[in-house]
Amino acid sequence: MKYLIVRCEDKVSANAHPLSLLEGAKVTHLQNLAQGGAAGLIRFRQDTVGIDRLRIHRGLLGIKAAEPDAAPGHCYAASANVMVAAEETVWCCELVTQRDGQIVDPTAGGITTRESEVLIQALEDQLGSETRRWEVGKGSHHLFIVTDPTLNSDGAAIKPPNLLLGQLWENHLPHGTLGESLHLLIQESAKVLDAHPINRVRVDLGENPANLLWLWGAAVPASQQTFKQRTGLSAAIVSRGFYLKGAAKVLGLDWTETPYSTDEAAFDQLDKMIRQLMDRHDLVYVQYRVEAADHVERLCAMERLDRMLRTLATEHLPSLGPWRLLTVIDHNQSAAIPFVAIGTGLSRQPVASLSMQHLSQSPLVFDEPVKLFDWLIQKEPAVSI
Repeated sequence: MKYLIVRCEDKVSANAHPLSLLEGAKVTHLQNLAQGGAAGLIRFRQDTVGIDRLRIHRGLLGIKAAEPDAAPGHCYAASANVMVAAEETVWCCELVTQRDGQIVDPTAGGITTRESEVLIQALEDQLGSETRRWEVGKGSHHLFIVTDPTLNSDGAAIKPPNLLLGQLWENHLPHGTLGESLHLLIQESAKVLDAHPINRVRVDLGENPANLLWLWGAAVPASQQTFKQRTGLSAAIVSRGFYLKGAAKVLGLDWTETPYSTDEAAFDQLDKMIRQLMDRHDLVYVQYRVEAADHVERLCAMERLDRMLRTLATEHLPSLGPWRLLTVIDHNQSAAIPFVAIGTGLSRQPVASLSMQHLSQSPLVFDEPVKLFDWLIQKEPAVSI
């Protein structure tokens, strides 16, 4: 059996108030799949602000939320090619924008690696020590590595900054010694960041400054199961995401970078990548990002994606034997994430359209993305959830 999972993400800030990716787009093929195959939602039980994309990625790779495999800290380190010693804890370190104590931009205005590298070095020069250090990652994503026992994660679950938009960061620190140590470190680092010339220039240019660091996703070195050990399947990831690049290394998967453009040539290149990987692997996981705020650009991107999926589903995948295709698409900042699936042996669960009204009526509503993964890869999927 061959599996193709396409995860389509809306990366435009909610502050831009964009229409959802599916609204107004002529995605005829996806509509046909929804009416002829199966469609439904991932809807987390608890209320969330924004979309927990990391949880979705992990779940769609067959990893439960509580499992340690492909933990964020491990994947950040792998993505940055940073070695972590047995006695060290590695934190995901994000450069974000805060205003009046609230996180208002989880990527600090999409700060470049060149700019953030200088800021990380300033933190290392002024706050680093024998028990803690910073390592450069990519964009707003970096690493903080410690042997300081007061900064040991101790199993604390701290949310990533994209889930804290508009909220006071102080309210999301853990209690006890760890919370106190993190609070002090964040305050000290904020002084360094606020005073740095790079942030002063960003403010002068009307760009969001990287004036706060946020630590989350801590992990200690541990043995990891590969994806093939977990599932028996060989797999590859197509993405340019920092976390997913590291996850591919940690899980023993092939990794290929997604083209940056969304023009026709880039989609032709992406289509070729997918075909080549599908020939070699049992499963291919594709992360496709829509970063344009312009409504017309967003419509064009979705329509090109739809055409690519049509050719893959009607031409290439059937030529490989039994196959299944799953497409999971952000719906603005809603915590309910639509999906469409079709393929060999999958029971039909059609919906009339890709509107949230019709999708909500589907019996296929999963409270965890890993349950959708399990439903997709089982030989005789059950309809009831």
